[in-house]
Amino acid sequence: MNKIPAKLIAIGVLFVGALVVFFMAFGINNAGHRTVVQYPTGTLYVKFSPGIFPQWFGTAAIYNDVITFDYDKTAAEVDSSIDQVGIAVRYQDGGTGTVYGKARFSMPSDEETMLHLHKAFRSNRGVSQKLIKSVTEEGMNLTAGLMSSEEAYAEKRSIYTQWASQQISNGKFQTKLEKITTLDEGTGKKVTKNIPVISYGSDGLPIHINSDLNDYGISVNGFQITDWDFEPKTLQQIATKREATMAIITAIANAERAKQDAITSEEQGKANVMRAKYEKEVLKEQAVVDAQRKKEVAVIAAEQNVEVARQQKLEAEQKKLAAAEYKQEQILRGEGDGAYKRIVMEADGALAQKLETYERVMERFASAIEKQKWVPEVQMGNASTSGGSSAMTLIEMLSVKAAKDLSLEMKIKK
Repeated sequence: MNKIPAKLIAIGVLFVGALVVFFMAFGINNAGHRTVVQYPTGTLYVKFSPGIFPQWFGTAAIYNDVITFDYDKTAAEVDSSIDQVGIAVRYQDGGTGTVYGKARFSMPSDEETMLHLHKAFRSNRGVSQKLIKSVTEEGMNLTAGLMSSEEAYAEKRSIYTQWASQQISNGKFQTKLEKITTLDEGTGKKVTKNIPVISYGSDGLPIHINSDLNDYGISVNGFQITDWDFEPKTLQQIATKREATMAIITAIANAERAKQDAITSEEQGKANVMRAKYEKEVLKEQAVVDAQRKKEVAVIAAEQNVEVARQQKLEAEQKKLAAAEYKQEQILRGEGDGAYKRIVMEADGALAQKLETYERVMERFASAIEKQKWVPEVQMGNASTSGGSSAMTLIEMLSVKAAKDLSLEMKIKK
């Protein structure tokens, strides 16, 4: 095998040396990062934008622009600055639990603050573990200390998220102790406790103590709590209370239902009474209307009868008047006829009447005589009879008598 020429070896050494010198003299800042460069002279420089920067054989510390703290239940799909399963907390009543979620923190954007942060923590890991992680865990535990585990489990979950975010971003709440009296579940006696409560300013907002994140220019731009876990004892206690509460609620609901049923029954009874009352009132009104109608009909009938009687009375009066008129008429007519007849009779001696009477009498006489047998049908011997002359004689005698009775003068006056 031929030996490599010393010239080529020298060229290679020079090339490698040049590369080493290049990388020692220059560095590259990638997107999403910033690099803090410390020159051999001790000067510090921060490269924020992506690209090549002069390093001049100094040291370089690379920081993420955004540090992520992933403390949920699952492993992070992408690399996070801090990745752990939950944050352990202790509540006001001594119960323990775990809070799960995610948070994002933006690094300072000016060189002075960035260099201040670099001098304090020296690396991205130092900032993540010593500052962001500790501040976040402290904020979670301080928030848990402001409420009981039961409150965190039930009604104050949204408040927990709000208070934790405020304490991590703006600093811890200033708190004070406040005495409260509660009922001890074990003994059933009243117990007075001192519990921490938030102090509020004159503007009604919570008072914060200085924030470490604000001191180093770090801001929270994403914070969420996804879940809570509680120790079995706490869960059992909560379950027992919930069952008791549900029993009380059920009892109250049943009592309220019974009360409502009673009210409903009472109201139904009242409704039935009112219905019956109004049905009677309807019948009463119908009876009144019927009676009124009958009354009106009777009044109308009576009025009609009165009117009929009045009409009959008028008719009777009219008939009476007519009878009186008729009587008067007949009287007058009779008086007239009598006067007429009297005048006529006085004038001719009632000749016409006398003649009429005379005629009827003579007719009767003639009829009666006609029936008699004045001439014998059988005559014995030569005896004679005067039967015919006797009849004539009788007729004449009767005529004279009738004329005398009637005062009839048969002679013709001159």
